[in-house]
Amino acid sequence: MASPDERYSIIIFRGTRANPLRLRLRKSHVKKVFIVGCCLFLIQAGIVTHYVYQRTQLAQLTSVQEELMFTQKRTRTFAERIDGMKKQMLSLELLNRKLQTMFGLKPDGINTASMIPGKGGEELPYENTALAFEDALENQNISPNESTGTVLSPSTPDQISKVNQGLVWLNQHVTKERHILHQLVKTGQQRAERWASTPSIWPVKGPITSRFGPRVSPFTGKRTLHAGIDIGVPTGTPIHAPADGKVVIAAHDTRIGNFIRINHGFGIETTYGHLSKMLVKYGQRVKRGEVIGLVGSTGTFSTGPHLHYKIAVNDKVTNPRQYILD
Repeated sequence: MASPDERYSIIIFRGTRANPLRLRLRKSHVKKVFIVGCCLFLIQAGIVTHYVYQRTQLAQLTSVQEELMFTQKRTRTFAERIDGMKKQMLSLELLNRKLQTMFGLKPDGINTASMIPGKGGEELPYENTALAFEDALENQNISPNESTGTVLSPSTPDQISKVNQGLVWLNQHVTKERHILHQLVKTGQQRAERWASTPSIWPVKGPITSRFGPRVSPFTGKRTLHAGIDIGVPTGTPIHAPADGKVVIAAHDTRIGNFIRINHGFGIETTYGHLSKMLVKYGQRVKRGEVIGLVGSTGTFSTGPHLHYKIAVNDKVTNPRQYILD
């Protein structure tokens, strides 16, 4: 029998009149109960901790899934936009090729092969029914192993690869088209300068009294080459520059009197003779339509008021009528 020192006594007082309740517990039993309680507490704490951890992991997994779905959606949208940009780039390339043709440049080729998936391989007679069935499923983007008819969708890595390929394609074509546009701008500027520097309007409007080409000279009676055209208009009629250029001569000559010569660049020069007054000076730049002088009858080779108008291209005289468009 256990001694009193090996027991715990618990006295419970139930009131002032009732006898107290005495409980005696062995120390070994109390220790066992305490140990079991601690074990149960630890087990419960472990279960609660695991539950909380699993809930946290589940919440994180849900967040990752939502983020992945959002990323997939954004990737698909981005891929669709890149496809649209590719179509716009092709339209721009076609326009650039037309402009190259209009400007007389050699059009660059348009390579659309990178946008079209390649096809190839060995071909066999199309007789196997199973092959025909699988081909029909493939044309509909349906896996033969699926009985539900679910349409296959590209995975995120495939979409990302497609986006990267699209970006590389766009970068290459943008670089190429930027170079072509620079060429077009440069050519356009040159053509604009050439057009502005090419005579195209009447210096004065009036009847042509002597045409360009062979004629019998009214001064010597001999057959000579008339190097320009004579336009009969009254003295004092304003003379307009037919194109942009620079005055290289503003002087007096015995035969054609007061005359002006303008260098328009690109090998083109125009001369205006028999002027009564010169309104420009050497080195001055003029614009198309600007008044440069007044019609007169100066010089020994003049029978009356008119303008002698001559055009030389690369030091060779040509018919001015070919440079009059209005």
